[in-house]
Amino acid sequence: MGIATHLGMQLIGTVKNTTGTTAGTIRNTGATVVNQDTQYDYTGAVFGSATSVFLGALPAGSSIIQINIDTLTAFTGSTAANLTIGTPASNALFWASTDITTQGRLANTGAATKLVNWCGLATAASPDGIGIGPTDILVYAYLTPTVANVTAGKVQYNIIYTVNNPDGTDFPQTPVPGQFRVSY
Repeated sequence: MGIATHLGMQLIGTVKNTTGTTAGTIRNTGATVVNQDTQYDYTGAVFGSATSVFLGALPAGSSIIQINIDTLTAFTGSTAANLTIGTPASNALFWASTDITTQGRLANTGAATKLVNWCGLATAASPDGIGIGPTDILVYAYLTPTVANVTAGKVQYNIIYTVNNPDGTDFPQTPVPGQFRVSY
């Protein structure tokens, strides 16, 4: 299986620009959905100390659709394995502290205060929200065991997102000189 990289977003659809009011003349393109995933074995994580795991770098303007946290091996040793997901500047920016001790997929109860960080606040210039912001961000998981060190515990992380322009728009509304698109 090959891996391809693209500079900028990829739009899929047959009508890029709206030229009328009926189906087939109204823009139907959308950004592709991508993901970054990481698996980490927390065996030996030290009680009372946060272990940080790099999950991925998200492009400017991206909107997070879903974060999956799958505990593949149940945690033992520690009483709780408290996890947050965020950035070095804000450890719980995308996910509030949650115990991930039990094996299985963690339900996303996602408080609205966290979900707004996934897609950004809507503005007049960007009615769908600016996404994660105007610059790339580094996303980390921070795990803090309680009472004792972790003797077993393995987690799979998956961040699903769309890539937009740095200002949160799907694509430039007017062509930018020197900019071009590749059509497939």
